[in-house]
Amino acid sequence: MQSRMTSWGGLWGSLSLMVALLVSGCGSSTSPSGPVVDAGTQVDAGTDAGTTGDAGVADAGTVDSGVPEGAPCEKTQGVCAGAKRAWVDGAYEPVCTARSYGADYEASEMRCDGLDNDCDGVTDPTTWADAAPLQWAPDDRWADSLPVEGGFLFVSSNGLSAIEMLRLDASLTLKGSATLPLSPAPIRVSRTQLLRTARGPALFSIVVYSEPSYFTRGSLVQLDELGAPVGESVVLFEGPYTWANGHVAPSLDGERLAVIWTWELAGAREVQGMTVDPAGQVLAAPRVLHRSDSLDLSAAEVLALGDGGFLVKANENKAGSFDDTRVWLQRYDRELLSVGDERILTVKYAAAPRLMLTAPLEEGGAGEPTLLYREPNGLTPQFFQVRSLFNQGMAESLTATKQSQTALFGATMTSRGLQLAWLSMLFVPNPGGDAAFGVEGRLWGRSPTGVVKDWTPGTASIPMNGTASWVRLHELAGHQLGALTMTATDTPRTYTLRSLRYCAP
Repeated sequence: MQSRMTSWGGLWGSLSLMVALLVSGCGSSTSPSGPVVDAGTQVDAGTDAGTTGDAGVADAGTVDSGVPEGAPCEKTQGVCAGAKRAWVDGAYEPVCTARSYGADYEASEMRCDGLDNDCDGVTDPTTWADAAPLQWAPDDRWADSLPVEGGFLFVSSNGLSAIEMLRLDASLTLKGSATLPLSPAPIRVSRTQLLRTARGPALFSIVVYSEPSYFTRGSLVQLDELGAPVGESVVLFEGPYTWANGHVAPSLDGERLAVIWTWELAGAREVQGMTVDPAGQVLAAPRVLHRSDSLDLSAAEVLALGDGGFLVKANENKAGSFDDTRVWLQRYDRELLSVGDERILTVKYAAAPRLMLTAPLEEGGAGEPTLLYREPNGLTPQFFQVRSLFNQGMAESLTATKQSQTALFGATMTSRGLQLAWLSMLFVPNPGGDAAFGVEGRLWGRSPTGVVKDWTPGTASIPMNGTASWVRLHELAGHQLGALTMTATDTPRTYTLRSLRYCAP
């Protein structure tokens, strides 16, 4: 796989200046910060009064010398209130920085501390911004994001022959993009997933080709922290089929990857799996992990466990029906050999169950597997969590969503616990237009303490595409959360990656 990386010009601004300012900065003051009060005191012991240097300038800014104190700073709100210019290198700051404003000051507010850190009159602001235009409407299987050094990578497919990589900084601002062309030219990209291995970031993709005859290939390629491919992609699996769905999970140490997949768009009857190292070399050969003689299998997913093994999930449904979904769960060791008994949970159709680890109980430990899902229909749709999956844990309600609306959710486990964000969607008329664009929604969040809040800016709902909507949620610095989602309009036809930064209570 080759990459045409665009210039990332000035990807990550250096933090060294800010750190220096914070370390040596002083707070608001009523007197100059450098000189001493006693005009007759020698600053450096042993320095002759006629010597140039500190002794020659020390008295110039003292109160007793008659020189006025620093003038008030430009910013006057929040933590900047009352601040006056600090004495820096023999002069007052011409433009106030953290040395004048104090250690709580931030040029761009990134903390959730109950203070107006950037002095703009808004405390712990919510920032909603256009991150980047998208060429297509990627559905949940085509859009993914991953934390990297200094920010995040976001990957999506245009639905046809290419994969696009976006580079975002720590505030979710676009810093660059790259198109990763595929060779030979495919007819469809059916899966893109970002993951981190012991060697760094990696991209897993499933692509459908038509030449020399129809076949589907699952591949892995290593990336650098900017999202550029490192070396050639490695084929993990391949078959003469028109579609495959798959998922990859790195072990907690990143040294082993569990790869699982099902063949065909619908009607799959087997879940296959294998393990490889970060370079894609096979450690445990492909084998059938689960088979069903009467139910269609879908949404296969794998999760790394703290003991070095893996947990595999698949949904089971009767072909062509909207009956309840059976969620099949089975633990495996590091060689993908089954451990213990399977478990079957029953949820509503289209509940979208997904796996994640809870927050570890101690530093250096690993959390326990948990299952999240939604009750998608009914007057009071809800989110549920099932813990103690193999010790008869039962479903517990997390929160209700908007009445009579459908919710698509993202989740992340933070140091403070489980954070949820979701789009609560409502179908609206779109006369004469594409029905997929007849959708609008609002973005909600739930904190670990159970506080639920509508984070949508303003009163207008978000225009969306009903077949391609999702939320990707990440923990940011300073206890902030970052959500990535897509808005879409029919006239004019646009797709936009949007970012939201907020302080969850």
